Amino acid sequence: MQILDRIYYFDICSIFMLLAILVSMLLRRMHLGRLNRAFLQLGIVLILSCVFDILRAFPFYVGNSLDQLVLFRFVMGYIFCFLRAVQLPMLIRIYGIMSGSWSRIKSDPKLSIPYFLPLLVYLAFVYSNFFTQRIFYYTLIDGNVYYVRGDLMTVYDYFGFYFMVFSLVQLFVIRKRLSAEKFLAMLLVYPVNVAAILIQDMYPELMTAMFGASLSMLILAFFVFRPDESIDLETGLSSFIPFENDVENIILSKRNAMIVFAKISNDSEIRSLTDIRVYRKVLHSAGNTLLKERYKSLLASTDLYYLRSGLYAMVVQGHFDRSLVLKQMEKLNKKYLEGFSEDGFDLQLEMCVCSVDIPKDIATKEELLKFSERIQNLIEPGKPVVYSEISFDREFVILNSIDGIIEDAIKNDRFEMYYQPIYSLKEKKYKCAEALIRLDSEEFGTIPPSVFIPAAEKTGRIVNIGDFVIKDVCRFLSEHSPEELGVDYVEVNLSIIQCMQADMASKIKYYMNEYRIEPGWINFEITETAADGAYERVLETMNEMSAEGVRFSLDDYGSGYSNLHRVMSFPYKVIKLDKTLTDEAVDPAKRRILGEAINLIKSMGAHIVVEGVETKEVSDWFEEQGCDFIQGFYYAKPMNEAEYVEFMGKSKS
Repeated sequence: MQILDRIYYFDICSIFMLLAILVSMLLRRMHLGRLNRAFLQLGIVLILSCVFDILRAFPFYVGNSLDQLVLFRFVMGYIFCFLRAVQLPMLIRIYGIMSGSWSRIKSDPKLSIPYFLPLLVYLAFVYSNFFTQRIFYYTLIDGNVYYVRGDLMTVYDYFGFYFMVFSLVQLFVIRKRLSAEKFLAMLLVYPVNVAAILIQDMYPELMTAMFGASLSMLILAFFVFRPDESIDLETGLSSFIPFENDVENIILSKRNAMIVFAKISNDSEIRSLTDIRVYRKVLHSAGNTLLKERYKSLLASTDLYYLRSGLYAMVVQGHFDRSLVLKQMEKLNKKYLEGFSEDGFDLQLEMCVCSVDIPKDIATKEELLKFSERIQNLIEPGKPVVYSEISFDREFVILNSIDGIIEDAIKNDRFEMYYQPIYSLKEKKYKCAEALIRLDSEEFGTIPPSVFIPAAEKTGRIVNIGDFVIKDVCRFLSEHSPEELGVDYVEVNLSIIQCMQADMASKIKYYMNEYRIEPGWINFEITETAADGAYERVLETMNEMSAEGVRFSLDDYGSGYSNLHRVMSFPYKVIKLDKTLTDEAVDPAKRRILGEAINLIKSMGAHIVVEGVETKEVSDWFEEQGCDFIQGFYYAKPMNEAEYVEFMGKSKS
């Protein structure tokens, strides 16, 4: 028997600790997502447990008699026992959601029976104490109220021990999916709780059991449910890491779910036209729109995420009406089309919205993440689509399979070099050529560089492709010298990834020496964005190679926001006008500005190549402006190696 003169300050500290955790999570909008909600629910149960633990021991009187006090203590203790009984099962549920095994625990008899049957018996056993009072009761002795442990209290403890072992086994099952820090933090929960319970058993007046549970909650909140990992600060939605984990859990547990992707296709334009503060407000407003228009059902669970670069995701699980989700997609798209007004900016959002059924449409996490990266290239903005409706389109299949196509091309030598002659307006003959790579897929035929080059840059395979280009052009020039072809040099493109390689200069020298190529036979083209993206590295490489006699061209000048200071700081011998500028020459009103740009480039001492010329009128105008070279379909299209050699032979004669 225990007299009720107990130290309840540990429970009071626990309440403040738990409230701080919950308020912190709510302020960070960590109430979104099934896992966060399960953690918050456990926190609420722990707070209630502390409250009722205090009420069953606090030294105050209820009513006018000690009998009423005994009844009050018993009811408070009875509620406390119920709340204590569900704490470990709720922790098991959290682990199950983290690992994706919770749906299996609910549906697979091999897992559901060991979980739900003991839980139901446990709760029924606690319920029986109201009538039997064999777990605990309160009694009056000599005018004092005493707490008495019944003869079945040991059974109550055994149930708690069973669920502790159950959760511990579950933790070791999912340990490979956890970082070492998270696993150790979750493992620390058990000795903390055991120590708190043992202290209370040894010193009954110290109510430390709930303090141990609350301290465990703090450990989990600090090391496992970290806001910097799980919440995107710009939108307040769950971030990429929990999305990746949740998708993996869904696939591993073989559950059905629908994922709705919403991508702001003009995200980069909005970011460049506004300051970062306005851009973040737009992202936040777009996220709020998704929150308001998300699918709602009592039987469905809807989680929202912000992944990156204007890409949102909504994951719908449970029993949901697919047609209603699609209607919500239409409604969502209309809301986005209305645009946003932020700090004087009226911004129109171009949204790509697509729904994917997993595992029906996409069965692996890796494929789903690849699809999310390419959604902007695969789907036109303005009209929500369903994955199954577009997955058979040839262009869609190519874009969605491009990584495998590139890998196959690298392994099986499916790349081929084409050459487009460049015409000298002053000498009236073809004086150089641009080397252009083509990919010939066995399954899909010819795939243009505009498709596979951006994909290769994302995966890093552009390095392999770039090495092939340089090596094959060197081989070609060793077999057909510039003198034989009647040209001065061949232009070769360098990607931004190649420009950032520390050994780029030595690699180029190696290939030139291997095939005995003169440095002046190749002119390397670098885009302005590549130069800006790795300014110091590119400038260092260019200066090193220029000292060896290698020349460089600036490619695609005018395709973006051209920085003249940057342009003038690089050792360019040739500047190529992008086709977007070339097309402006058909408009008489814009020719004056274009002419001034040409004069500025000429004053820098660089030769000018005009790309994308398709008519005689445009060619004549650029010739009048004093441009040096013309490249375009009007003079010659790209051709394979044999065709180019034949073409140049005829051109000379």
